[in-house]
Amino acid sequence: MQTLEANLVTDGFLIGEGPRWHNGRLWFSDIFDGKIYSTSERGDRRLELETDRPSGLGWLPDGSLLVATLSREADDGQLLGPNRLLRHDGTEWHTMLDMSDQDVSLNDMLVTPDGRAYLDFYQGPDGVDDQILLVSPDGEYRAVASGLSHPNGMAITANGKKFMVCETYRNCVTAFDVEDDGSLSNKRTFASDLDLADGLCVDREGAVWVGCLFNGEFIRVDDRGLSTHRVCMPQSQWALAPMLGGEDRRTLFTISADTDPTRSKLNDSKGSVWSTRVDVPGAGCP
Repeated sequence: MQTLEANLVTDGFLIGEGPRWHNGRLWFSDIFDGKIYSTSERGDRRLELETDRPSGLGWLPDGSLLVATLSREADDGQLLGPNRLLRHDGTEWHTMLDMSDQDVSLNDMLVTPDGRAYLDFYQGPDGVDDQILLVSPDGEYRAVASGLSHPNGMAITANGKKFMVCETYRNCVTAFDVEDDGSLSNKRTFASDLDLADGLCVDREGAVWVGCLFNGEFIRVDDRGLSTHRVCMPQSQWALAPMLGGEDRRTLFTISADTDPTRSKLNDSKGSVWSTRVDVPGAGCP
């Protein structure tokens, strides 16, 4: 396995999530500070929007930004709001889906070019029977996958036929076939033995880059299940989420954080974005 070097792009936030390459910039959420940022490859980070606990990001065909918001976990384990899918039309916020009164949580999100949104849906902190919801542009939703263990990080290959998602608590990447109506079928394991697999993106060869959270490294796994490359973060940093972007989509952006489970709950985290040039460009969605 080849090890690639990473260079710092920007820092100065808490914990970044949901990176997306959009209109020449990398966008990402800072869940714990309630902010959505973008940065260029040079690192000129700017604040785009603010809302309570933003996580997954994506854009509708009309240019509206969708934001999935993450719950808080109470001392007794109950999941508390905001738990909303929001849309920002460039001027103001609108609520597309509101689950703030339920003991559930939303997290990462994948929005397809036709406006379908796939949402991680957690039904409790244990991750024993989580789902993926499919939300239409008018806010109607249904479950398209179940029996998952803390799904996180999603991508669809360039041909639009394979859907891949990390199952963090199973340390694996799971694949599905994508049906014409957006349903997911033929569940199988794509890659295994990935310690706390978190964020994910896909390249033109159908390989995935996966953040292995507590290992502090991002691993590329090809379609044979073989690990071919890795990018290591500075010692003791979480490896959260990757995204292939840049003008030629050969810049691998990686989001890490100097933190631990206790510090993250106290907002004592130091997030950063890094970049690495790779040979195989990004493809598919996002």
